[in-house]
Amino acid sequence: MKAIIKYLLLLLPLLGAAYTANAGTLPDSTDTEKRKWYAPDALTLQYAGNLGMFSGGVNYSFVHDKLNAEFLYGYIPRFDAEEALHLLSFKGIYKPFKKVELGNDYTLTPLRTNLAVSYHFRSQFSSSWDSSYPENYYWWISSFRLTGGLGTAINKRIDVGNFKEISLYGEVGTYDLIVTSAVKDKTVTAWDIMSFGIGTSLSF
Repeated sequence: MKAIIKYLLLLLPLLGAAYTANAGTLPDSTDTEKRKWYAPDALTLQYAGNLGMFSGGVNYSFVHDKLNAEFLYGYIPRFDAEEALHLLSFKGIYKPFKKVELGNDYTLTPLRTNLAVSYHFRSQFSSSWDSSYPENYYWWISSFRLTGGLGTAINKRIDVGNFKEISLYGEVGTYDLIVTSAVKDKTVTAWDIMSFGIGTSLSF
């Protein structure tokens, strides 16, 4: 519980700034204030999915919402490790199909595919290998991870403050190192390399 509270406190300034940037004028104003150039199109919160036990941040929409770019902060509690894990991720999302109308302001996003790069902040991770290892002994950089996945989403149009839509999505994914292990070790099954994540997105 303390870890969840800490995570939410870290996210509050970011979410507050995003909400303010998207805010319109006061009710008695005759003109609508233009959105700031840096204002995101949505806010995202996610549980699991290789981006941290909890992750959250901002979402930018492009090409009529077929493409999205997310910048997320992720957190993994310490549990039995020496220290908690913090990471920053850039996540690209592609939605190839149009939303399907379900009625009563609900829509279905049939497919969401994503690819993400994460940077881990932790003393045991490094952006390079020291000279004690032979050249090319490791092909990866321990502080960076490449993840990918696909999923679907249920969306509902709303009119709450500045928010126009809320989405609930689920996705199945994997990451580079475990895929490499599966290729080398035939006893590792597709089920072993899969991970699952769920999240919600509030669109402005």
